[in-house]
Amino acid sequence: KQILLNLLSNAIKFTPEGGRVTLTARGVDAALVISVRDTGVGISAEDQEHIFEEFRQVGTDYARKTEGTGLGLTLTRRFVELHGGEVEVESELGAGSEFRITLPLEPPVAVAAEAD
Repeated sequence: KQILLNLLSNAIKFTPEGGRVTLTARGVDAALVISVRDTGVGISAEDQEHIFEEFRQVGTDYARKTEGTGLGLTLTRRFVELHGGEVEVESELGAGSEFRITLPLEPPVAVAAEAD
């Protein structure tokens, strides 16, 4: 739940009025792939290397003026990894971003063992 809230919140926050935010989910092999795509301000290639770092806010002056602690994407990545998944980002400055979460349909072994 928190993963989607973080990604959707960012997409809405950084997409100007009249823009578009799209959420899709599909099964691929033994995984669930969730995509949050927006037509917002986008993230430069250089900044993409740092967006998952704690307390890091990157981007344009517009992006830096928005509220936030710089922890949302850090926590998102950690939550996804705890579930045995991965996060990918594709973005172009001025053209929007897409964050893809891939989660295994079966829980990681350590989580499954604790549940038994």
